[in-house]
Amino acid sequence: MSPAVVLRSKFVTSQSNAFNDYINYMDRDDAKSHVHLNESSNNKDDFFVFHDFMDYMGDEEKRGELFTKNKDALSLDEKKDLKKQFQTGQHHESPMWQDVISFDNDWLAKQGIYHAKEHTVDETKIREVVRNTMDIVLRSEGMENSAIWTASLHYNTDNIHVHVASTEPHPTRERMKVLDKESNTWHEEYRAKRKPKTLDKMKSNVANMLMDRTHERNKIDELVRGTVHEKKEKHVSLSTYRKTNELFQEAMKRLPSDKRQWKYGYQSIHEARPYLDEITDIYLQQFHGDKMNELHQRLDDEGNVMKEMYGDASDYDEYKQNKLDDLKKRMGNAVLSEMRACNKEQKTVAFQQKRFHEQGISNYAWNSIHRYYPGTSFHVSMVKLTKAMRKTFQDYEKEKNQREFDHIMDGYEM
Repeated sequence: MSPAVVLRSKFVTSQSNAFNDYINYMDRDDAKSHVHLNESSNNKDDFFVFHDFMDYMGDEEKRGELFTKNKDALSLDEKKDLKKQFQTGQHHESPMWQDVISFDNDWLAKQGIYHAKEHTVDETKIREVVRNTMDIVLRSEGMENSAIWTASLHYNTDNIHVHVASTEPHPTRERMKVLDKESNTWHEEYRAKRKPKTLDKMKSNVANMLMDRTHERNKIDELVRGTVHEKKEKHVSLSTYRKTNELFQEAMKRLPSDKRQWKYGYQSIHEARPYLDEITDIYLQQFHGDKMNELHQRLDDEGNVMKEMYGDASDYDEYKQNKLDDLKKRMGNAVLSEMRACNKEQKTVAFQQKRFHEQGISNYAWNSIHRYYPGTSFHVSMVKLTKAMRKTFQDYEKEKNQREFDHIMDGYEM
């Protein structure tokens, strides 16, 4: 499957012919040249389209207006001023970045942005997308305050596409040594290569803005987080639930003594993690089966949408796995939270048992109490029982003292 959105990016140095050609064409509006963009090619020479970038300036059937961050259309003087800024960047040896964002027309039509009969596109929407995307790109590269860019929308190929060119009039990027393979000499130039993460953000932002999946993804997040929230609210006791109690105890045996490390992502709990995952699987299947079916269906639907946008070569299948891993991590931490509470309860019970034994309460009485108050509320019950027993003992002492007093008083005449 071919992707609905294609991003092709490269950069040229200030000494390259491509930089000169772009500047020379910026304020021309008389040249008419049919440009072909070979999207299936990996040959960077396909970017010769930039040599003729501004040849479209006077041809309404081929392109939309040249636009920038703040202008939908530029006057002749504004074009000349823009050209001077690019010339300044070239003079200061700044690279020029060239991007082509190409769309599948049928996909654009499905989004209500392209109208095939009229061969028109919603240029307002496209400009909004490009501006928002370039803001993200420049922030990602630390050039939001130093770079300028210009773009133009082209209609003349089988795929509607946008050309974007950007540079820094006054370069801010670090300089690095580069080997000239032809002369086998080293020279310095400004770093031009952008981070792969930047290009990923660029492509995904274009696609996501044209096809808003916010509602669908929010629903997925609600299913993931809501399931964990219900676990905490309803407090299904995994320590006593018959299908998980043994796993619960086995996991606790394998946790480190330092409870600050009882977090799902910590390497120190790796021996307990398989038990946590199995507990999670049992819990979700037993108590949230319908929600899990809905979650998997929604994740599959979202994967198909991403496959359509980015093509077979994309990592669309990772989205589902990442969300399931997120759920597993959240649930694992919820289980560990219950284990911390259980550990605290066990220590409380042990402390109470020791105190009761010191007060002469028999093991038989203790075991009877323990059977009568099982589960996670045991320590609370023990506190209440302690208070009741203390009150009973105090009443007994008071009554005994009263009897002794009465006995003494019997020897006196009133």
